[in-house]
Parts: sequence; C-alpha cells; structure tokens
Amino acid sequence: MTILFFQSQRKRYAFYFILMVLLVSIYLIEYKSFFILNDDSPIIYKEKYLTYLPHSGFNNQRIALENAIFLAWYLNRTLIVPPLLLFKGASPVTFKPYGQLYKNLNTLTKTNKLYNKNVTYTMWNWDELMDFTFVKQNINYIHCQDFNFKHLTESLHINNNSEVYKVTNSYRQQYYDDPTTEHDSLFERVNLIDLRDRNEKLLHFGSLYARVKIIVQYPENQNFRSQLRYKMLINNLMMVDIVNKIINKIGGADSFIGVHARLGDGGFARNKKRTVRKLIKRLQGDFKHIKVNNNSSCSHTKIYLATDVKKSASFLKPFFQTFPCTYVLSDFKDLLGPLKSLKNPRDDKIMYEFLKRFVDLLAVSKGNKFYQTENSTFSDYAKVLNKIWLDTFNNQV
Repeated sequence: MTILFFQSQRKRYAFYFILMVLLVSIYLIEYKSFFILNDDSPIIYKEKYLTYLPHSGFNNQRIALENAIFLAWYLNRTLIVPPLLLFKGASPVTFKPYGQLYKNLNTLTKTNKLYNKNVTYTMWNWDELMDFTFVKQNINYIHCQDFNFKHLTESLHINNNSEVYKVTNSYRQQYYDDPTTEHDSLFERVNLIDLRDRNEKLLHFGSLYARVKIIVQYPENQNFRSQLRYKMLINNLMMVDIVNKIINKIGGADSFIGVHARLGDGGFARNKKRTVRKLIKRLQGDFKHIKVNNNSSCSHTKIYLATDVKKSASFLKPFFQTFPCTYVLSDFKDLLGPLKSLKNPRDDKIMYEFLKRFVDLLAVSKGNKFYQTENSTFSDYAKVLNKIWLDTFNNQV
C-alpha cells in the first residue's frame, strides 16, 4: 500500500510539474516575447517587427513595399504589410507627414471619406496580385488589415511607447548599407547598421516611397534587391490569362510596340497635348517604316497604347490618325468579362474598375519596344516589366 501511495504521489507531482511548465511556456510565448539579460540591460525581443504607411497610386505603393521588404530582410525583422489601396481614379491619399498620413488612412478606412468627399476604393493583400514566392523565402511577413495604431500595438502585445520607434521623418531620409558612402545633402543620412542595433520591438516608418530611398553598395545587398525586383511581379492568374489572350489577338508576342500615355490627372492632364505630340515625334523618328494615315490593314508595325483616358478623347485623335494600327484596352472588352464577376470578399466590391489598369500595364509591357511618359511611375514600372519580358523572351528564342 505504501509503495502504491508514493507512486500515486509521484504521478500527481509529475502531472502538476508538466502542467506548470506548459502554462509558463504559453505565457512567455504569448505575452513576453523577450528576456532580460540583467537589471540594467535593454529588453531583447525574440521577434522584432517593421511597418510603414502607404500612399498615392499603385506604383508608389509598390516602390514603398519593395523598400520595406529590403529593410525587413536587412534588419532581420518581421514585416507587417499594409494592404494595397486601389482607387477608382487618382488616389486622394497623397504624401503627408507621419501623423497626418496616419490620420488620413484611418479616416478613409473607417468612413470611406477623405476631406469630406466620398472615396471609391478597395483594399487587397499584396500577394493576391504579386508573386511573393521570393519574399516568403527570405523574410517573415504578416498582413495588416487596417490603419489603427492601437489595434497594431495590441496585436503585437506592445504595452508602452518605449517598445515602438517611430521614424516620423522617413520621407526625408536615405538609408545606406555602407557607412563610408558619400550621401546626398538633400536628405538626412541614416546608416542601416544603426537601425539594425535598435532594440525596440516595432520600427514604425511613415512614407517609404522614393525612387532612390536605399543606397546599396555591398554585392550581397545589391543581389537581393535585384532579385526582388525581378521576381516580385504581377502574377494574378486571371489577369495573366486575359493579357495572353489580348497579345494573341494583336498577333502574338514580339508583334507590336508598347506605348504608355499618362494624360488623365494632375500635371499629366495639363500637359496632355504636348505629351501626345512628343510620343508621335519619337515613334516617327524611330520607325520610319510605320505607314501613316490611310493604312487600314495594319500590315505594318502595330502599337498597343496604354492610357488613363478614353480612346475617344479629342487630344488623342492625332495619335490614331498618325498610327491607325493602334490598339487600346477597350478594343478587347470581350476578354475582360472575368474581371466583371470578380468580387473582393473584404467589401463585396466588383474588382473590374480597380484591376483593369493592371491588364493594361501587363499588355503594354509585352511590346518588342516600349515608349513611356516622362515622370510617370506607372511608365517607369512598365519599362522595368518590358525589360524583364524582353530578357526572358530573348533567352527563350
């Protein structure tokens, strides 16, 4: 009896011990993702995070995302990815300083209004549009579903402000991997090694948009950024299928010239006639063999024109008169049907008006030569895609 009693007691103590270890482990994992080296040491977190605030149109948001992914990789932090903001028309969420930008994003997502005006928009996770295979292989990331700072800190179990480092002037900064590199005096210099040494659980940037935001000198870093740019491409299967059908209708790959004319907003709208004249002049200068005016057979060089205005716009008339073998997205309405039935489960919005621009972008980038609108980030990205496409196409030939 005595032996049985002690065996029973041992089993009971073993059970309590295992239960206690389990509860303590869960507590540490869920609520205390750090440990203290000694009373005077800073808190060292097991997992650190990084996020930022998006703004403007798709390509500005894409550039900011690319910069954020590089920073997350270099700093070894988990990236909290804001949603992709898609607007019908031009984005009303333009660049603002950190506090105002946060307020604008939060107001928009709560009320569907900005500056007392209704805004038609939707939000998508980036990996619903882009190929995130390379990203997944190199960093940890999680999606953020809103722009509420309180929700963000609560979800990360952040209990005081000392656990957050707010980079409120990031729009004025340039980041350098080599501390010895000379820097542009127009920007505040930040060495990445200094950011890597920060102990806060969350690095929260404002805007990370800039065409030259991060200056990389070391080969490993250059290689990572190059691979990111070449591999994080639009790969939504529905859109890719539509684009392939458009290309086949035109005559197949390598059968046309791609031209992007941004004419519908801001300074681009004010300069629309001059932009059209410049594109016509460049095309005529480069392709003397393009037959003009009375050619209706399109037996010569074909053009795919991506633009943000209607084909019937009066200022586009000279372009179509000069190059009758020109196609635009609206010529292929019969192929766009799948987009008209695609709903965003977040808000039940039909995605056609938000996604057709990406079909335009992919189609124009498949030309055997590409002509862009100056100072347009959309054009810049189409040019990058065109180079990638030509490199791929030439390697296959």
